Amino acid sequence: MKNAPDKEEVENFWREIYGKEVQHNGEVHWIENQYQQNPSKEWSPVCEKDVIDALRTTLNWKAPEETK
Repeated sequence: MKNAPDKEEVENFWREIYGKEVQHNGEVHWIENQYQQNPSKEWSPVCEKDVIDALRTTLNWKAPEETK
């Protein structure tokens, strides 16, 4: 990639993916199983402070798991 996309292009790209409410088939058995296994899981927004705090605990140049 020679030129990075500008802010508006990036926001439009992700808005197309995450900006639309999607209704899933709630009668599919595996979705219902997930709701039963994780009843308290609800979406909560991630703020900038949460990201900064999480990044402070990471180590530079380290993979998330051991590489083979």
